[in-house]
Formats: sequence, C-alpha cells, structure tokens
Amino acid sequence: MEFRRTALAAWLSRPESRLAALGLSAVAAVWWGFVGVGVRPAEQFLMRGGYHVMTLTFGLWLFALARLWRERGPEALAWPVRERLPALALIAVCCTVALVHENFRSKILYDEYVLQSTAFNMHYFRDVGVMVRGYDLLGTFVSLDNYLDKRPYFYPYLISLVHGLSGYRPANAIAVNVLLLPVCLGLAYWLGRGLAGWRGGLLAAGLLGTLPLLAQNATGSGMELTNLTMLLACVVLAGAWLERPDETRLTAFVLAGVLLTQCRYESALYVVAVVAVVLAGWWRARRCVVAWPVVVAPLLLMPVAWHQRVLSASPVLWEMKADQVSRFGLEYLEGNLRGVIGHLFSWNTQQANSPLLSVLGIAALLWVAAWLVWRGLRGPRAVAARHLPWLLFGAVICANTALIQFYFWGSLSDPMAARFGLPLCVLLAFAVVFLARWLDRRLPATPWLLALLAVAFLGFALPRQARHHYSNLGNDEIEWERRFVADRAPVSRLIITNKSSLPWLMEQTPSILLPRARILEDRLRLHLARRTFGEILVMQSLRPTNARGGHQLVPEEELPPGFALEFITEKRFGTKIARISRLVAVTKGGEG
Repeated sequence: MEFRRTALAAWLSRPESRLAALGLSAVAAVWWGFVGVGVRPAEQFLMRGGYHVMTLTFGLWLFALARLWRERGPEALAWPVRERLPALALIAVCCTVALVHENFRSKILYDEYVLQSTAFNMHYFRDVGVMVRGYDLLGTFVSLDNYLDKRPYFYPYLISLVHGLSGYRPANAIAVNVLLLPVCLGLAYWLGRGLAGWRGGLLAAGLLGTLPLLAQNATGSGMELTNLTMLLACVVLAGAWLERPDETRLTAFVLAGVLLTQCRYESALYVVAVVAVVLAGWWRARRCVVAWPVVVAPLLLMPVAWHQRVLSASPVLWEMKADQVSRFGLEYLEGNLRGVIGHLFSWNTQQANSPLLSVLGIAALLWVAAWLVWRGLRGPRAVAARHLPWLLFGAVICANTALIQFYFWGSLSDPMAARFGLPLCVLLAFAVVFLARWLDRRLPATPWLLALLAVAFLGFALPRQARHHYSNLGNDEIEWERRFVADRAPVSRLIITNKSSLPWLMEQTPSILLPRARILEDRLRLHLARRTFGEILVMQSLRPTNARGGHQLVPEEELPPGFALEFITEKRFGTKIARISRLVAVTKGGEG
C-alpha cells in the first residue's frame, strides 16, 4: 500500500501527468458546460452553488497572489522616490476629482439595483439570485421568489464580502468601486511604466484617470470597474508569467482570467487570450508548466457556460423593445457605428468621453496596426514579453467592441450604454503609450503629451465632471423618493411604487408595484385594519396635458376608487411631476 501511494504521488508530480489531467478537465468542462447538464439544473446549481464556486476561485487566486508577493513583491515596488511621488500624486488627484464632483449613487437605471439585490442574497443566504419580493418576518428581512439574473456575479460577490466585514449597507456597493478606482489607476501606471518608463506610466494613468466615463462608474454601483481592474490585472500577471514561466505565476494569471470572465457578459471571450498567453509561455519556456489549480480552472469556468445558456433560454431577461426579435443582428450595426463615432468625438456635455483620448488613441491604434503589419511582412519575429499580452488581450478587446456593434443596445452615444466602451478606452490609452515610446527615440514626445493632457484636463474634463450631465440617467426620481422617505419617522412601512421595487427592497423595506396593489385590494385593507405597517406610501407621477402647465395623473398609475390617498408631497422633474401619497383607507367596491 505504501508503495502504491508513493507511485501515485510520483505520477501526479510528473508534468506530463498534469498536462493529461488538464486535457481531461478541459474536455469534461466543455461537455458538462454545454451538453451534459440541462439548462434548468444548471440554473439551480448556479443559484445554490455559484457563491461557493466563486469563493473557491477567489480564495485560490488570493493564495497565488500571496505566494507571488512573497517571491518578488517588495523588490518590484522598490522604485525611486522621484518616480513614486508623481505617480501617487497623479492617482490622488484623479481619484479626488472623481469622488468630489460625482454624486455617490446608482447611475444606470435598475441595472445596479439588480446587482445590489444579488449581493444581498449572496451575503445573507449564499444564493445567487435577485429578489422579487421581501418582507420582515419576526425581525428578519427575507427575500422571496428569487430568480437568476443575466448579469455575471463576481462584482456582487465582492459586495457581499464587504457586507460580511462591515455589516449590510447598500452603500457598500459604491464603496467597492471607490476602492477599486486607485487600484485600477495603479495597475495602469504599472503597465505604462513597464512599457515606456515612469513617464509612460503617468501617461497611461492620466489618460484613464481624466476620463469622465471612468469617474462616472467609479462613483456608482455598476460592475464596470471590476471588469476594468481585472482586465488590467490579467495583463500584469500575463507579463509576469511570460517573463518567468513558473507554477506560481501561471496559477495567478489563469485564475485572474477565470475571474475576469465573471465580470461582464462579453468578458468570457478573454478565455481565448488567456489560453494564447499560456501557450506562449510554454513555448518560451520550452516546456509545459502546469499547476494543479490550473488543472481545475476549466471546471471553474463551467458556471460561465451555464450562465450563458440560461440567458439564451430566457428571453424575458433580454430586455428588448417590443419590435426587436433578437439580441444580435446586422440591423443594429449602422446605428451602433454612428454611436461609436458620436461618443468618441463628441463635445456634447451629455457624453462622458475624452476627445483627446479618442483622437490620440485612434491615431495610435492605427499606427500600432500598421507597425504590426510591417513587422509581419519583414518576417516572423519574437514579440517581447511586455508587448505580447497587449497584443493578445488587445485583439480580444477589439473583438468585444466589434461584437457590441451587433448588439441591440450597443450605441455608445446612449449615455446608459457608453460604459460598454471602457475596455476600448483602455486599449486606446495604451496605444498612445506605445506610440509615445516610439516617438521618444526621436523627440521628447511623452513630456509634451503629458502637458497636453494637463491642459485638456483643466479645460475640458474637469468642467465636464463638475457638471456631470451624463449621469442624469433616469433615476433622479428614485433618489429623491429615497431621500424623502429616509427623513421621515423610522416606522415600518410598505411602498407601493410606479417604478421598481428593488431600490426599496435594498433598504429592507417591503415594496410592491402599483399593478399588484390593484389585485391585492383585500390584503391591503386587512393590513390597514391590523396596522401591520406604520404607513403605506404610494408613488405616482403626473404628466403634462397642455402648454399652460396643466398636469394629470398617468392613467396606468391610477388606483381603483376604493383607495383613499392622502397627499404628502410632489416634485417636478423636467415636464413630469413625481408625487408621494399615503394610503389611508381601502373600501370595498369604492363604498364610503
């Protein structure tokens, strides 16, 4: 028996054995991910087990990062003070401007509340799901009728970790993005410094840090900052792996790639870049380096495949307009291409863009493409370890951007869809760094670009961020209602809303929609009689009827005659008026 154990351990320690196990793991992951498991069982597994798979993946990644830090962390950060101080000052200024000028609130209507709801369930119940209803039962707020949302759940998982450390607060969703902002800019500086020295690092961090779109997402509760940070982290770890191929670096890089696929829908395409970088590292090392966490990695990707299958089988989650029949199609291409141009080169304050980044970045990207073609025509050459990750991940970024052009909601000129262009902005920023490094051999281009960036920031980006008109995305009424209710006496209450119930459920306040209130007339009458709630508030809106300022209640939001409402307050938003009333009585059939 002892001999068998020793022989098994020896076999498992052999590189060819690990490579064979990796191949079996990949085949099993493809089979179970796309064929062997039905859609509904996959959905149930994601809801019940997705949290635990994410915990395993994230824990293994942190362990790999800790090992990598012990090996070379302090040495890698031993920069001269003359380099460190400008970097810290630039990141501090960009973060301060973003956090001071932007409002801390959800920016994308409903999307961010869905992510917060998923984080709520992951924190309290370890389930991946969005609550439809929630009620206080004996002092515990319980979510009911949960469903699996279409959005990847790595960002909600991070929020749930913060909930676990500091206690549940809806504001933790924004706190995660605020904390990720300096990390994101720090990674950008690190990569820029590796490509073109400390001035290149300042240029990369500055081009991204002065982008109003980044500030908008850093002060909201969306998943874009997580996606951007993990993308930059993957490029950093890919460079470390290619520079010195070993098991620790491979594990850290591959697991970062697995987490990146859980950041946004289209981020699953980065698996192609991850596999290509791994193969390039094997080729450079002239051997197949395989660690056991990497053997497990394909199995950790199965939830990504299951999630995509559940989404494809659930048209109700697509959120398309009534006249649209598919999520992707050629009919969307023309409008989306106009949207890309309209967003990148717009001077309109409704766009959170940076014309400087767009002009310099597009020119630099075209130059990089021409340079690559020229090198290819001169014959195959080895690509430097610091350049290859950008070549591979940049190709996937371009593919992602191209894919979005066929998406039914992919027009970047739409302020609610502009966030899809953030990976492209990262690629444009580093294309500028590449070009600046090449120009620096002939003239001092980077100092002039940094001076131009400072002028553009003070004259364009800073005033635009101060106005942040691009952040008025339809949730002003919800924020006003939440502030108003928060200032009222702390009593148990039920909210009957004409919008989404999720913002109230996040506050652990029961809420139902107006249409549901109409069919629950008898139950509301019972709650009023028994005084289950301290008050029942009704949210409605009025629309203009004539040019003289007349308004009427939106017909779809009217309640039956038996509902007696007491007016509390109202507020104008553009041409519409939002009204808050209190439900004081529900009479049967409108009697009395």
